[in-house]
Amino acid sequence: LVERDSGSACCVPIRWSDGRRLLLGFSHRKTRPYPKRTQYSYVSRVYAFEPTPPFNIAARSGFFCLGFAPTRGGVDEDEEASQSDNEQVWGAANEYELKIMGTKFDCPRIHFVSGIAEKVGDEDTVIVSYGVNDCYPRMVEVSKDFLVSLLKGRR
Repeated sequence: LVERDSGSACCVPIRWSDGRRLLLGFSHRKTRPYPKRTQYSYVSRVYAFEPTPPFNIAARSGFFCLGFAPTRGGVDEDEEASQSDNEQVWGAANEYELKIMGTKFDCPRIHFVSGIAEKVGDEDTVIVSYGVNDCYPRMVEVSKDFLVSLLKGRR
């Protein structure tokens, strides 16, 4: 992995275990190409920080990746939008999986979180938007409690 995180999407308020109000956002990190002739991949993490200067980091999660959209036929289309059948993006969107040091993961080689916002009418849920392999966008609903449960740090 490259040695430092870069910003992705920021921020929604959360309540920390000690009662403090913190802000939660997403960051990303590039993997180093291995072998060197291959391309970079991206992984994400969530982090929480104090909302006032000097904006100290209170906690951050381990690294994770976000998934592909379901393919048509494998999902109830009334339940969730499925991925495009557009042949121009299908291969790039489905065939380039994340691989780190020879281990393949069931997620895209590139995903990039581009937005986070509280769901209207439900401050306990956020909408996370992200891109898959630079080919198509996705949005997912996630509970704040789940994201907070990923955080590791001073509680």
